[in-house]
Amino acid sequence: MTLVLAKGYGAQDQFTVPQIEAAIKKCRLNMQYIPYAIALYRHEESNRTLRLYRLDQRFIDILRREISEWFFDGYDFRTKDVFRMAKPRAWRGGHMRSSANRLGIGAIY
Repeated sequence: MTLVLAKGYGAQDQFTVPQIEAAIKKCRLNMQYIPYAIALYRHEESNRTLRLYRLDQRFIDILRREISEWFFDGYDFRTKDVFRMAKPRAWRGGHMRSSANRLGIGAIY
């Protein structure tokens, strides 16, 4: 979902509720978990969070604390931290220490 938001709307400090809803639909995710998505990509309540989902600032803060404990070791996080966490961490080249790949035996890595 992070990549869909970034591609569609650019990197932002927080996203609007309609942007989050559109990303959830595009990714075909369950709308049941939208309060967590809102807490992940917003740090402030808005008229839409209150009117559509009944999420006030107190409840958003509770959800953000849960997310923080699960993924960020309890530290306060921002959307840029979520983007950083979503980046793929793959091998970026360079020399391998073994000649196994040269011999066609890459499964040990």
